[in-house]
Amino acid sequence: MGVEAYKQSIPYIGLSLERATSNIPRDGYFYVLLRGEIKGKFRSLKRAQLVYKALLQESGYKPPTTDVKVDPAQETVDRYFDRLEAYWSNSHKYTRRGGKTMYRS
Repeated sequence: MGVEAYKQSIPYIGLSLERATSNIPRDGYFYVLLRGEIKGKFRSLKRAQLVYKALLQESGYKPPTTDVKVDPAQETVDRYFDRLEAYWSNSHKYTRRGGKTMYRS
């Protein structure tokens, strides 16, 4: 059966939503697991995500906060280089086309 693998998890609390992984059968269903115990088996991802989100909410888990400081000057430089790279990687699309006679006076 050609089923694409899928995994969404929060290892800290042992919660995962999986399909076609080594932890569960490769039958095409989405499984919700909590600490290795199967909490549900679903045909659709949306229905599995509802149970996954409900279990996440019940657990009271809050992701750890990180204090990421952004340097506005560095962000501007990075944005400039990203635009520059995009320009040069696509510049071949905008070259003039034509034969030798196109550039004669």
